[in-house]
Amino acid sequence: MKKSNNLFFLFKAMGPFRICMFLSIVFAAASAIVSIKAYTYVYLIAEEVIGKMGEGALDASLISDYGNSIVFMICGGFGLYGLALLFSHITAFNTAARLKRVLIEHIGALPGGYHDVNPSGSVRKIIEKNTDVTETLIAHQIPNTTMSIVLPIAFVVFMFKYSVFLSVACIIPVIIGFALLMAIMMGNGSDFVRTYQQASKDMSNAAVEYVRGIPVMKTFGQTADSFNRYKTSVDFFCQYVLKFAVSMMNADSSYNTAINSVFYALVPAALIAFNRSEDQLKVICSFIFFASIIPLEVTILKRIMSNSSETIIVDEAMGTLRAVLDEKPMEYAGNKVPEGYDIKFTDVSFRYADNLPYVLKNVSLTMKEGTMTALVGMSGGGKSTIAQLCARLRDAYSGTVTIGDVDIKDISEETLNEILSIVFQESTLLKMSIAENVALYKKNASRNEILRALEAAQCSDIISKLPNGIDTVYGSNGAHLSGGEIQRIAIARAILKDSPIVILDEATAFADAENEYLIRKSFENLLKGKTVIMIAHRLSSIRNADNIYVIDGGAPIEEGTNKELMALRGRYYEMYCEYKKAVSWKLEKEVPIDAKVS
Repeated sequence: MKKSNNLFFLFKAMGPFRICMFLSIVFAAASAIVSIKAYTYVYLIAEEVIGKMGEGALDASLISDYGNSIVFMICGGFGLYGLALLFSHITAFNTAARLKRVLIEHIGALPGGYHDVNPSGSVRKIIEKNTDVTETLIAHQIPNTTMSIVLPIAFVVFMFKYSVFLSVACIIPVIIGFALLMAIMMGNGSDFVRTYQQASKDMSNAAVEYVRGIPVMKTFGQTADSFNRYKTSVDFFCQYVLKFAVSMMNADSSYNTAINSVFYALVPAALIAFNRSEDQLKVICSFIFFASIIPLEVTILKRIMSNSSETIIVDEAMGTLRAVLDEKPMEYAGNKVPEGYDIKFTDVSFRYADNLPYVLKNVSLTMKEGTMTALVGMSGGGKSTIAQLCARLRDAYSGTVTIGDVDIKDISEETLNEILSIVFQESTLLKMSIAENVALYKKNASRNEILRALEAAQCSDIISKLPNGIDTVYGSNGAHLSGGEIQRIAIARAILKDSPIVILDEATAFADAENEYLIRKSFENLLKGKTVIMIAHRLSSIRNADNIYVIDGGAPIEEGTNKELMALRGRYYEMYCEYKKAVSWKLEKEVPIDAKVS
């Protein structure tokens, strides 16, 4: 992303507060000029004091006026800078709020498949952290950058006004400092920030995954070391930041040495000018002026370096924001209502991006109304992608997906939500009451309807142990459920919704034996008379399916009932034999309970 484009994007995002940003820039520039102007009175005081030395009494009134002018200019500079920050903060807070609203609305309109590759930790970081970075840019960086631009210009103008020779001497270290700064920023600086941002994002995702996995970890007696992704992401982040900091020590030290050596260039230059000049009083006064203003020059250079490093961070954050907003939202072309619930794929191909290989290629298959169609195959074969296309969590690159002979793109979002229910392998509950979670897609459901759905989903034992029954707010006061229990609540939600099409994406994948049994029992109530698409690795769960597709390499390679596919002795037969071996496997020797570990 080009920085100019990012700034233009941010300028547009300011909306009606652009005038406040303009005022902030004006006041920041005025503050810089007034602050430099204060130092010119140092020259005038030195000229008055040294010029009349030994010639009589000093003009105390004039010197007092000069002193008052310095105080006035300095206070005026601070006041103008305060106004600049006031207007910039007004702009920053409102722009950040506007961006958050736009992002939330836009992300809400994106295909559901977007969240498969962008976990909630990543999305949260984009909405919260990246918009906070823009707040910092507007509130502080823009006024500070304005001052960092105006101050050197005013600085050079005033310096050359009093002494060209001394000005050149002071500017040489500045040029060296800028050269080092550019080398730092154009070298590893930008690469570091990109890697830093990605590492931070990965760590955020892994942390969320780790916290959410704690109940599962406790259930299966795993240790924290089993969460290698979290540990690896944290270790990489720490090691990379430390490595970069060490690698930048010499460059940073050289830059600071250069910008702090201005005084060492000024003293010999002043001595040379003093010995060669006919107006030695002017040289002395100029030296005093330059000596007093050098600390300001060093401050300016340090501020420029700080702004430069922050600009790279902001640029990366802005690029991420724009990338999200560039994601194409789901469009619903029509408002057709399907009369039946057959699902058909006709020459459907799909890939996640133009530069990636096809996940599905020319897939044609039919899932008949009122039947259960199972999708089986190796991981990565395309089963979940087919399910996502059925629910229009993604759109096919080519070909058509129809429900009841109506192109899925011609069905409105409301209608699609009404006729489809999905139970994912990792369902989630919102921080609201269990009753509200169950009635999420049927807001007008009565209490009795909710209770019946929970009972049908085999959730009676879950409700009985909650402090306030179905009115218990999930996540509050220690009210948490295991993965299998959450799945049963999700099934209750689907039962209450009572949609004619149900998609089960490995709904029992992470359940223990007891929860798996109860989940399968709840399916009896959920799947009656529905068009069912079931993805399963446990082949025993789909033996009674009306039709089974074996998906491999992005296309169906076998089709039939369990009996037909077993008789075929093809890929399904091999998978079933492997599955039977896996479930029948036992330890040859069990360790006695009272055995001692040496």
